[in-house]
Amino acid sequence: MRKKNAKRLHYIAPYTSDETQPAEESWLPLAHFIQTIEDDTKEDTDDQGFYDGDGNTETVLNGRSEVWNFSGFYDPEDPAQELLAGLRRKTNDDERKIWHKIVETNGDTVIGVAKAMEIKAGGGDATDYEDFEGHLDFVQAPKVTPAVPKS
Repeated sequence: MRKKNAKRLHYIAPYTSDETQPAEESWLPLAHFIQTIEDDTKEDTDDQGFYDGDGNTETVLNGRSEVWNFSGFYDPEDPAQELLAGLRRKTNDDERKIWHKIVETNGDTVIGVAKAMEIKAGGGDATDYEDFEGHLDFVQAPKVTPAVPKS
């Protein structure tokens, strides 16, 4: 069955430490006036061949960086947008850290520390609403908790 992207839920929460996940009430939905959230994951690969193979190359995965782009319209009264907009002038990695939670359309939950990058809150054409965009880059592989099967 096909599922709409809007059924995949994204939340953010303030960062305190890598070890301390936010309390459930701290998670803020990243949804209000957000039109697009897309997976822009990047994979670092090399093509390599080995003598124990057949002489052809194979692609080897060296690493993966999970990145989620978001864009829409800016509302400074929305708590999630206010949190992200407040990070846009921070000038080092630690100050840009935030918790990111995704509830996939199948019910799996993905949680990890991310960095809020390239945040734009405001701006655009004079006749348009203010833009809001950026991306959330997990700093390491997030923890995936499978959905509880329905019985």
